[in-house]
Amino acid sequence: MQTVHRIAVLAFMALVTTCLLALVFGLASRGWSGLAGMVVYGFAAGFGLEFLGAAWSGRFAGRRRRLPS
Repeated sequence: MQTVHRIAVLAFMALVTTCLLALVFGLASRGWSGLAGMVVYGFAAGFGLEFLGAAWSGRFAGRRRRLPS
């Protein structure tokens, strides 16, 4: 059950991060008028990408620790 929860959290965060990145690219196409939103949403998307990277690599690091030496 814990594995399903982790996968659900990763999937949700990937969805939210993808939406934020789409907003950033959409605002970037507006030019200077979308700069403030692009900075805010880009900052949030950066946190999402960092979370996904840490959660994904931590998922496999936990498996390596369980292997018998």
